[in-house]
Parts: sequence; structure tokens; C-alpha cells
Amino acid sequence: MEFDAKRFSTLDWVMVAAAVIAFIAAFLPWYGATVGPFNASVNGWSAGFAAWAGALLLTGAGALVALRRSGAFMSAVGPIGPSAFIVLIAGLGLLLVIIRWLSFPTYHAAGFSGDVGARYGIYVALAAGIVEVAVSVLAMRAADAEEYL
Repeated sequence: MEFDAKRFSTLDWVMVAAAVIAFIAAFLPWYGATVGPFNASVNGWSAGFAAWAGALLLTGAGALVALRRSGAFMSAVGPIGPSAFIVLIAGLGLLLVIIRWLSFPTYHAAGFSGDVGARYGIYVALAAGIVEVAVSVLAMRAADAEEYL
């Protein structure tokens, strides 16, 4: 197995970049509270199973693309091929991040001068996940088209 940048398509580079961004987003604040001058937040690794598992699955999907293009052998996983498996991993990661985002409690009360809710890190992870799923689907469709030519 040898790394050769010429083997990577534009879609592969976008997928790997989105995976790196998803990994970095796990270190950013995902949930927090601000009350007056006080601020507290929780990053993706501490925001629960759906948060860190989603970030790891998104990162893993990009790592699988990098390994596949570097010459690592990937056989079919059950009835699905390697491209569909990458789409499945990225989709599951995005689904977990969405579940975590929707399950964050938010508080709004009369006279409460504060903010409690999602922070920018989860939005970065959501954007990276959406890009990964879209790009992996496009790559899978392109790979399927090449097989029939």
C-alpha cells in the first residue's frame, strides 16, 4: 500500500477534507450555556454517545476513502460494495449527529437573561456530514456508472 495523490479524484479530496473537519469539530463546543458573564460549554467528545460516535463515523468514512485510494483492498461487505458501505457509514454518522442536535435541551424563560443550547461545533459537524454524504453518494454513482461502461 502506497500513497499516491494522483489516485484521488476531486470527490475523494472533498470527502477526506470533510472527514478531517468533522474530526476537528468534535473538539469544538457543541452545547453550552451563557448566563450573564458566565459561560460553560461541552465539546463533541463530552456531549454523549450520538455526538462522539457520529463524529467518529464521519471521520471513519473519510479514512476508508483514503485507504481505498491508497491501494488497500476493500471487499464487499455482505451484499453491498465498498462504495455503498462508505455511504452507509457517512449516513449513519450524519444521522447520529442530527439526533444529538435535536435532542439538546433549550431553555427560554421570561426574565432569563441567558442562552442555553447548541453551539457552533455541532453546526460545523452537521455541515461536514452533509457534504460527506452528498459526495459519497456522487462517488458511488460515478463508480457504478464506470462498472457498466
